[in-house]
Amino acid sequence: MKKLTPLLARLAALLPPLALLTPRLAQAENTALSTEEPVKPQVSATPSGAAEGANEPQKPAPKPETKPETKPEAPKEETYPSGKFEFGSYGRVRVAIDGRGGTGRSSNIIAYGSRLDEDSYSEFELRREDTWKKDLKTRVVTTLALFPPFFHFTGNPTQSIALRNLYAQTTYGKGNFWVGSRMYRGDDIYLLNFWPLDNQNTVGGGAGYTLGRGKEGDTMFAFHAGMQRLDNIFQTQSIQAVAPYGFGTVSIPKVDRPRLIQSYKITHFLRNGPGRTVFDGDDAKGIKLVAYGETHELAAGVQQDPLTGKDRALPSDFGWLAGAEAVYYTGKRDTYAQLFVRHARGIAAYDPLATPTSFSNGYKTSGAHETTVAIAGNVEGETLAVQWGGYLRFFRDASEASSSLQKFDEGTLVVRPRAYVNDHFGVAVEGSYQRRRYAVPNAAATGQLDASVTRFGLFPFFSPAGRGSFKRPEFRVIYAVSLRDAGARSLYAVGDPFASRSAEHYLGLSVEWWFNSSSYP
Repeated sequence: MKKLTPLLARLAALLPPLALLTPRLAQAENTALSTEEPVKPQVSATPSGAAEGANEPQKPAPKPETKPETKPEAPKEETYPSGKFEFGSYGRVRVAIDGRGGTGRSSNIIAYGSRLDEDSYSEFELRREDTWKKDLKTRVVTTLALFPPFFHFTGNPTQSIALRNLYAQTTYGKGNFWVGSRMYRGDDIYLLNFWPLDNQNTVGGGAGYTLGRGKEGDTMFAFHAGMQRLDNIFQTQSIQAVAPYGFGTVSIPKVDRPRLIQSYKITHFLRNGPGRTVFDGDDAKGIKLVAYGETHELAAGVQQDPLTGKDRALPSDFGWLAGAEAVYYTGKRDTYAQLFVRHARGIAAYDPLATPTSFSNGYKTSGAHETTVAIAGNVEGETLAVQWGGYLRFFRDASEASSSLQKFDEGTLVVRPRAYVNDHFGVAVEGSYQRRRYAVPNAAATGQLDASVTRFGLFPFFSPAGRGSFKRPEFRVIYAVSLRDAGARSLYAVGDPFASRSAEHYLGLSVEWWFNSSSYP
């Protein structure tokens, strides 16, 4: 009992302070309920040795969690004008050996052969895109191209560079208009790096308009007019003349006749749309139909013969081209099939960047003609895919001679199956056959000159972007063997290794990429 008396005395002394603490504890409890945070305990006046927590306030019960009401955000209003810079690129780099101590070379003998052993090339695109108001946009495109060989291979710092695009385009509603220097082209055959129908390298301008309902119209019209004046005496020539004042000579234009080209294109889509069903239950499928035409004009001029110094008249020239394209696409896994047909007459039978080397007796190209039929496609599944491409081309120059190297038939067929090991690794094989037959006798005079090359290729690949024949970048290890017949070997000069080799090996590394490029949508 004596031991309890001091303890009771101490407890009695604590009662007044505890009474004073009661309002504070109530206030702290209210604060805790409003903030949902635990209240810190008050500093105790209990002497050391007292029971721990004997005078701590009780923590309030947790308040049920309630989520604040969320109101749907109002759609953000677009501000005008707005703009941005975009960067895009296409490129491929390869390095290869021939298994005999030399570098790997392309074995193609036709205009557009397999691209399995094609050379390096790259483009870099910078463009400015602006939106001035809802239906008014512009873009300015600049594309520089680098041609091989590159500095690290030759040690020569001089690099071949070309300006492939430098133009501005505006879109207003469903119409568009552009002016500048550009690659102006349509669909290609990827395995051949070939644009069979429309492939212009032009300085000029064009316009287009889209008809149809919905965001994408069903019918598009396009027109373009441009020119090329190649740096040769067929289209441009300067000579020296006596200066009108003072002494010496000045350079004056003698020939100045650019090739003027106009192109006309109508594209129509057969597909499901508002109020229209073409493919039941499948809005991704479609058929694309294209009708295309060109007219070419070359003005008359007077050329000075660089050897004799005599003038020679250059008559005006004309040509036209007509063609069509049909594409069926599923809209899934890049599966499609396409067909091209085109026929050209006169100077339109020659590429705008090429110069005719043979003419009719009137020094014109009016007798030249070319016909091309081409196919391409791709079918993809989960683990297997098959690409194909090919064409037949019949070309005749304007010369009236029955025998000429500028009269020939050529064609090729390329098939490339591929299998995927997983989402990124796979193996592809390629088989191709190409042939060209000339209207000249062969070396043995036993018939026409007929040349052919058969090629087989194998390449494991790695695709960081996943499965797909057109996913890029793609890294490859390539082996190919090309088998030449006697006619193909005869196309090479004496001393060229290709003139004596019936089999050509190619072992190399390759990478190809494309992204965000207006030239390769």
